[in-house]
Amino acid sequence: MTVKLEEQPSNVQPINNQLKSIDAKPGMDKELLKVFGFFVIAGLGWILPAPAPITPIGMKVFLVFLATVYGWTVTKHVWPSLLACLMFPLSGVVNMKQFIAMGWGSDAFYFMILTFALIKFLEEAGVSQFLASWLMSRKFIQGHPWRLIFMILVTAYVVCSLVNTFIGIFLVWEIVYTITKTIKQKPFDKFPTLMIFGVAMMGALSLSAMPWGNNSIINLGVYANLMGEPGNMVRYIIYTVPVGILSIIAYLVLCKYVFKLDITPLKELTGNMIDPKDLQLTKVKKIALVALGSFILLLLLPSLLPKGTPLWYLLNNMGIVGVMVFVFAVLSLIKVDGKNIFDFAAFARNGIPWNMVAMVVVILAIGGCLMSPSTGINAFLQQNMAPLLTSLSPVMFVIAITTITLVLTNFMINMVIVAIFLPVAISMSATIGIHPEQISYLIMVVSTIAILTPAASAASVLLFPNTEWIRAKDIYQYGGITVLVVTVIAVAVNYLFMGFFY
Repeated sequence: MTVKLEEQPSNVQPINNQLKSIDAKPGMDKELLKVFGFFVIAGLGWILPAPAPITPIGMKVFLVFLATVYGWTVTKHVWPSLLACLMFPLSGVVNMKQFIAMGWGSDAFYFMILTFALIKFLEEAGVSQFLASWLMSRKFIQGHPWRLIFMILVTAYVVCSLVNTFIGIFLVWEIVYTITKTIKQKPFDKFPTLMIFGVAMMGALSLSAMPWGNNSIINLGVYANLMGEPGNMVRYIIYTVPVGILSIIAYLVLCKYVFKLDITPLKELTGNMIDPKDLQLTKVKKIALVALGSFILLLLLPSLLPKGTPLWYLLNNMGIVGVMVFVFAVLSLIKVDGKNIFDFAAFARNGIPWNMVAMVVVILAIGGCLMSPSTGINAFLQQNMAPLLTSLSPVMFVIAITTITLVLTNFMINMVIVAIFLPVAISMSATIGIHPEQISYLIMVVSTIAILTPAASAASVLLFPNTEWIRAKDIYQYGGITVLVVTVIAVAVNYLFMGFFY
């Protein structure tokens, strides 16, 4: 017989509370120990001497950064992000108002928030399920798991390269989630883990894939300023695209032979496992697909239209945030069967993972804090790295500059790394016997092989906070060897392929 709470003796409830308290203590103490570790690492910045020209502020910022990465690695809770919001201003690099503006006030933050709402709309409309089901229903994929995986990675690379990294990653992740549920797997199983990471890796590579990407525009602008003439865009694409394609193939090989991905569940993927309703194009699905296509087109148009035309001017002034707001405004006016199909408040409320947002806000601000002139970190790199590189032999120079770029780009702003090392690479190009354009493109591509820390790139900004599907230890386990292999591919293609064009 179940005893109601109010019928229990008066001494039972306090005993129950004590038992709950005892049960909670191990977990509570463990979490507090992690918090203590955070403060120990961060506190070293206030104790350790700063090697010139790094300033005391720079030392504090760097140790707070390491403490924050440690916190994100050891817990799924939000406290590392919240403590970072306090510790960075306390270091003296910025005040709280400036730190918030660097995160919450950035275009990237608002675009990400709107993207969550868009993805939730596409999910509720059935578009995500439709795209995943359409892909799984292709006959050339059914019974061929590696073809399916290849198509997932190619789709991510193409959408991220041609449209936007955030949109490409989120959209393809939704497809991965649907496939994972269809084959009755769950988060943290090897298939979804490797696909979540692989899609993010393609997103990182996409940052340098096309000349009109944000990273590419700035990197190529630095090159043009140093050389007095722009780089050749055709040669640039001829280099970056093969690197991307070969990286996809290499990742498939790693999944099969190194990571030992079990594809048995995917072999059993047949048309019978797909719900026919997911492939039906309802009115809402059609409208959602048209909205998604229109959004993609509006993002691409500024790169396709002649500069100075009224539409080019309008879209450039709107930016990616303005384009999405425009699409949302139109969707909010559309009704199907007398009901509005787009309720922004509901999609934002149900689609935005706020723990992830809190982490992203900090990540967006970290780069600016590390590269602030008050830290001396940038001056330290210029003072110590450039002389070291110029004293090496040609072969060792390429190896060294590639390695240093790879390491630093996972901790610092990619484009800053390019700006630091491009002048050294161009001045050394005659000595090492390759065209300055060739060595410059190598540095640009390697600078975007950045996925191993939360602040490494736009792709890792999304990857590390996705704790519902992938763990930090999995990112390090699969990411370390993947980054090394992709770097080798970038160097090999640069030497074996690009040499024919000079």
